[in-house]
This record gives sequence, C-alpha cells and structure tokens, in this order.
Amino acid sequence: MFRLASLLPLFALLARAAEEAETHAEPSITYKWINFGILAVALIYLIAKFLIPVLKARSTSISNDIGQSKATVKAAEAKVAELTSKLSNFDSEIRSIREKAMAEREIEAKRIAEQTQNLLAKVASMRETEIGNLTQAAQSQLRAFTVEQAIAIAQARLATMTDPATQGALVTSFVNDLKRQEAR
Repeated sequence: MFRLASLLPLFALLARAAEEAETHAEPSITYKWINFGILAVALIYLIAKFLIPVLKARSTSISNDIGQSKATVKAAEAKVAELTSKLSNFDSEIRSIREKAMAEREIEAKRIAEQTQNLLAKVASMRETEIGNLTQAAQSQLRAFTVEQAIAIAQARLATMTDPATQGALVTSFVNDLKRQEAR
C-alpha cells in the first residue's frame, strides 16, 4: 500500500503533463523527460517486484539441479569404477568359486564314502547276527527233529520187543514209582 501511495505524485505529474499536452500541440522536452522518468521508474518497479524473485527462484532451482546432477554423476562414476573392478576380478572370482566347489565336492565325496563304509559294516554285522540266529534256530529244529525221531524209533523198538504182559508190568512198575515219590 505504501508503494502505491509513493507512486501517487508520479501519477499526478503524468496527469498534468497530459493536460498540458492537450493544450499544446508539441510537448516540451521537460515533459518528455518526466514521462520517460515515470515510465523508467514504473518499469524498474515492475522488474524489482516480479522479475527479480522469479529469476532468483529459477537461479536457485538451476543451482539445485546442478548439485543433484553432480551428485548423480559422482554416483554413476563410482558405480562404473566398482563394476570395472568387478569385471577385472571376474576371472579370479570364477577361479576361486570353482576351487571352492571342487573342495566342497571332495569333502562331500569323502563324507559319502565314510557313510557307505559305515552302512556296509552295519549290514555285515546284521548279516552275521542273522546268520547266527538262523544257525541256532536250525540247530534247535534239528535237535527237536532228532529227539522226535529217536522217540519214534524207541517206541517202534519198544513195541516190537515187548508183549502185552511186559507192558503191563512196566506200567505197574511206573505207577509204583509214582506212589513212592508221592509218599515222600
């Protein structure tokens, strides 16, 4: 508001110059200089009011963009340097990875061989145990079969060797033995 009030005398001078210009056909050089001064002050005022802040904001924006661009360029250069170093070390990294894989493969092969040996030892032990168990079972069956055959042979011989009177005497003798054992 104060600025507008300060321009009021200028507008008054301009109005007075316009009135005198109507009365005279050709304005004097003084009025031309006053008119030029008013236009110059108005132009300077408008430039100071509107154009300078816009230019300052634009300058700040450009400065910020330049700073960001420099930071981006530095980051890109760092990334390029990192990738270049990785590419130069690529062969050695591949070689080290292969060596590590070979070492791991050898360790795994040894581990598998040890497990296989352990499993074979367990199978052999289980086989021996199973054979021993089957042998004992076969021997027990053979003994039982032998006893059955011996009893059958003894019964057949006893049946052919004894007559009914001898069998009766044997049964009586057996019963008497049982009674004696019961008496004790």
